[in-house]
Amino acid sequence: MPASSRPTRWFLTVLALICFLGATIRVSYVVFFKPAVSPCAATQLERNSVFESVRTTYFIGRAPENICGDALVYHDGANLLAKGEGFISPIRFIYTDGVRFNSADHPPLYMLYLAGFSVVGLDGVLAHQLASCFLGVVSIAIIGLLGRRLANERAGLIAAFLASIYVYIWINDALVMSETIAITATAALLLLTYRYVSDSSRRNLVFLGLIAGVTVMTRAELLLFIPLVMPFVAWRVSHAWRPFLLRLLAIGALAGAVMAPWVIRNLTTFEKPVTLSTGVGITLTYTNCDATYYGDLLGYWNFPCIAPVPNEADQSLDEALLRKRGIDYITSHKSRIPAVVMARVGRQWGLYRPMQHVEKDVYDDRPAALSRIGLAQYYAFMALATGGAVVLYRRKVWLWPLLSMFVVVTITAATSYGTTRFRTPAEVSIVVLAGIAIDAIVNRWRRRTAVGPAPEPGIPPAQNSEMASANPSSPSL
Repeated sequence: MPASSRPTRWFLTVLALICFLGATIRVSYVVFFKPAVSPCAATQLERNSVFESVRTTYFIGRAPENICGDALVYHDGANLLAKGEGFISPIRFIYTDGVRFNSADHPPLYMLYLAGFSVVGLDGVLAHQLASCFLGVVSIAIIGLLGRRLANERAGLIAAFLASIYVYIWINDALVMSETIAITATAALLLLTYRYVSDSSRRNLVFLGLIAGVTVMTRAELLLFIPLVMPFVAWRVSHAWRPFLLRLLAIGALAGAVMAPWVIRNLTTFEKPVTLSTGVGITLTYTNCDATYYGDLLGYWNFPCIAPVPNEADQSLDEALLRKRGIDYITSHKSRIPAVVMARVGRQWGLYRPMQHVEKDVYDDRPAALSRIGLAQYYAFMALATGGAVVLYRRKVWLWPLLSMFVVVTITAATSYGTTRFRTPAEVSIVVLAGIAIDAIVNRWRRRTAVGPAPEPGIPPAQNSEMASANPSSPSL
């Protein structure tokens, strides 16, 4: 890789200042600007009405008003975990019928992270938001180091600056959602991947295998990175079958060791097999129905499609019923699959009904005004990222680990639905590549300005130089 020496003091100083800027933006939004009542809170009543047919709901008026949806699951779930209740459904335990219901809604790392703060008394929404802001600042630093490794220190600092101001990155820190820790883990995974490619030591292999498992524990779809990238990484540093297989097995074993406690817990807790989460069934149900195949929400999701809601004694049984319902709908509407998948992917990359997507992002607690700014930034950064990819390609820097995040996000959208929050792993690659493009533009501009005026036709270079010195304001031809 281009940068293998230690960072200079100048780089570390400027990176610290950029991290301070990022922290200021994030904390200021949380403390001063985030609405006291979440934009999505009003939609919670609609969601509750779906469940009222099977159990009594006391949700509205008891839950915090400045978070909702999955954020409430993470926040309350972390507090219950800190109290020794284990991984149970907080919605059911706190807000509905009080039943202690084992849960695996999401991979556990973000909830475990928040629970660490809850254990020491930092269990409020604000505390969990500030804990997330800390992760966001760590992400900025790692992105800066990644850009430095791929290009140079200035490119790394530009990438870190873009990460500090990019709405679609920093907004996650205020929402108490797993996207925050997924961005941090993705940046670390990419950094350690490139580090291992440049130095295939055993220590770097251990770090890479462990961070791969950690990343999967933030968002389940990031498991795709392992089969998409790790075989190429192992082959790139091996070039022979035996060391290739040994390295690949070692990386897989280390990643598996990180995931094993959670997977074993799920397999031994639920009646039906559960590995990383029970989210497949509910996703298949509310993304495969008439509203998302034929209506205004083509390629999106519609929560009322879950009705009638199963009410089994085991979450895996609910998941199995919902999964079957979703698969049955897909099977009976095969002719619509190409159009639906295209709409999902189009939504994911801002190519299909982007302004409707801005409006719908309110359901994920993203104010429309900020989403408009984020969308404008996204288009600009994506254009720059394309140029950054060309720059690295010409420099013969291996691009696949960075580009694989775009593949992961596309597969996720095609098999579920298109939404801004699912794009977060690719946002890391976007700002890094955009930073490299800006650095290349600056380099080209500096080279052009460093070149003297063009020689006058028919005049020897030495004489032309004397003329230019005598009359620096004379125009060059």
